[in-house]
Amino acid sequence: MSIVKLDPPAYQTILSELFERKLRPFVRIEICSTGCCDASLGLRPDAADATDLVEEVDDLTFLMSPEVFALIGEVSISCANEAGRSGFILTSQRPLNEWQGFAVCNLKTC
Repeated sequence: MSIVKLDPPAYQTILSELFERKLRPFVRIEICSTGCCDASLGLRPDAADATDLVEEVDDLTFLMSPEVFALIGEVSISCANEAGRSGFILTSQRPLNEWQGFAVCNLKTC
């Protein structure tokens, strides 16, 4: 079972950001509040919980709670570097809302 699909530029960017911040290469995929009406997907450095689903992609380890995975399924992560948008685009197998893929997320706490 795969929890994440990661394109090569996103892999390199996430790994570089964690290295620059001197953080361990563990990244949680989670559901965040946007402060508006709809929820969105987010990424943040974190440690694994005993119940987490874990997937290693080379030097990175992705974490997701089983409850989040049941709701959204596998998540694809790509880089956005266009017209004022930089960061990561997260799309899930089962979208949270109709706006999925439009917002850019950064590697931080939601």
